[in-house]
Amino acid sequence: MKNIITLTTDFGTRDGFVAQMKGVILGINSDVLIVDTTHDIEPFAPFEAALVLNGFYRSFPSSSIHVVVVDPGVGSARRAIAVKSQEEFFVGPDNGVFSFIYSNDASCEIRVIENPDFVAVCPHPTFHGRDIFAPLAAHLSQGVRFNEIGGMISDPERFDLPPVMKMEQGIEGKVIHIDRFGNLSVNIHTEMLERPVSEIILGSLKIGGLSRTFNEVPDYEPVALINSFGLLEIAINKASAADSLGMGVGTRVRVTWQDETSLL
Repeated sequence: MKNIITLTTDFGTRDGFVAQMKGVILGINSDVLIVDTTHDIEPFAPFEAALVLNGFYRSFPSSSIHVVVVDPGVGSARRAIAVKSQEEFFVGPDNGVFSFIYSNDASCEIRVIENPDFVAVCPHPTFHGRDIFAPLAAHLSQGVRFNEIGGMISDPERFDLPPVMKMEQGIEGKVIHIDRFGNLSVNIHTEMLERPVSEIILGSLKIGGLSRTFNEVPDYEPVALINSFGLLEIAINKASAADSLGMGVGTRVRVTWQDETSLL
């Protein structure tokens, strides 16, 4: 099987930036398989990139190399890094895009990209995606030893999810992401739902319990379910919850437990 390099960016596809990265990769290793995950991350939004990466990377073979370029600090003092977790590699800026990789694997190895043999001769200060991250990923796909990249670090930039608050009759979290359908992802993981759910409350809206699918409610009605990332999600069947409800990132979401006596 060919080695796989995935590309996740906020570049879009209009300007040819992604094509330049692919050209660099193929110029180093023409036998690699390049997979476009998405180039529609919200511009300048590394936290969104971290969430999206966390949602897809485990679906790929364990030897894959994941390049993430959502880099509003390009050309600044922020570090360019590579991460090795188990048999997977991640390449991108040190701005929190790999936060969930660190959380999922506390033993992962993080190195600063310092070896000039693996990057462009004169990297352009505004295009590290093409001149640093793409060539390094291509060299990794050819079997370059990870310890040759640069020195190890133990203090990468991280994003912390808002804390989930425990209450007497439930828990409270916040909306952390809005997908292209307008569905609202909440920082409440399915493992946190330790008791049967009575209601999900956001603003004046109350949703009675969890559904398994969107179409368990009539068209244009609100529904709460666990999405494919394992997170609580608020949606409107066949419409945008963000637009219909006028709610977005940061909105508080309360989950209340069923009264134990009602379960008897």
